[in-house]
Amino acid sequence: MKIIEHQANGINYYTLVNNHHMSVTVMDWGATVTAIKTHDKDGKFANVVLGFDEGEDYITYQSFFGATIARVAGVIKKAKWRNYELTQNAGENHLNGGNMPQIAFEPWFLERKLQTSEQVGLVMQYITLDGENGYPGTMTITADFILDNNGKFTISYTGKSDKTTLFNPTNHTYFNLSGNAESLINHDILKINADEYAALNKHNLPTGKLPWVTDSPFDFRDPREVGPQIAKIKGGLRHGFVLNKTPYPQVELFDRVSGRKVTLRTNAPALVVSSATNYRDDRYRLNGGKPMRSQLGLALMPQVLPDAIHHREFGSIIIEPNVPVTYQTAYQFSNIYDV
Repeated sequence: MKIIEHQANGINYYTLVNNHHMSVTVMDWGATVTAIKTHDKDGKFANVVLGFDEGEDYITYQSFFGATIARVAGVIKKAKWRNYELTQNAGENHLNGGNMPQIAFEPWFLERKLQTSEQVGLVMQYITLDGENGYPGTMTITADFILDNNGKFTISYTGKSDKTTLFNPTNHTYFNLSGNAESLINHDILKINADEYAALNKHNLPTGKLPWVTDSPFDFRDPREVGPQIAKIKGGLRHGFVLNKTPYPQVELFDRVSGRKVTLRTNAPALVVSSATNYRDDRYRLNGGKPMRSQLGLALMPQVLPDAIHHREFGSIIIEPNVPVTYQTAYQFSNIYDV
């Protein structure tokens, strides 16, 4: 177990490496996961998440690849909560915590490194001040990134504020388990233990309705190939799913060719899935010079459903003064062809 550090153009990178050569790289700007390297069925290691070739591009393009999203992930309709006017950065709405500043593209402080015989990790911290993006309260956000010797990568986000405020963080990593950023995710197999999903209107805002997934393209309770399901959904997947409470992982994603598999176990009540459908930008250089294309990656983002403050049935994202709240997700990586 070890941590490798390097710096380039003012950005600090920390690579967590376990005894089986699996690694996770996190940079301090945006507490961003820039790479996760795991082995395929032939023992070849490759990066299984989308990331820019140049660290500065994360900041230039502000496209959220691998970033920590806070204070609140997703949309808040009309950018308003109680008597607080939040930053309007998506038309008249508020998106991913606002942009004054945008926490996903600001430098985080490395509080400490963790290293034992069984795990390595980082603890990063960001303090967002009272009134930033319209939110009440000075909030300390702590991000823990821990890799263990069994291929489990755990992200924990803890928020603590001096005033009643909102907190609903997530991580915006796009997975491409093939390890080849020219291969689309259409043939990946996805399973989500969720009976309900959050319906969206024509503006991609939650309606507040939670239809059952039965007899719909949102039914991933049994493993399904992603591409045919996405083809039935106008604009692709960008929806939230209400996770069932189970003693086993709620989400599984599997690439049949490489054998790579990741499962998720989270204490968040929901998962937002983005298939990056119709998302293309030839300026981007990802994973060795590849341009961003539609359905090149699949984002699996545990959180409370977006716009929860306007839909009571979605759950609460309100936190009380000096009462820390933690959301934790464990990503277990494996290869089904290992014996």
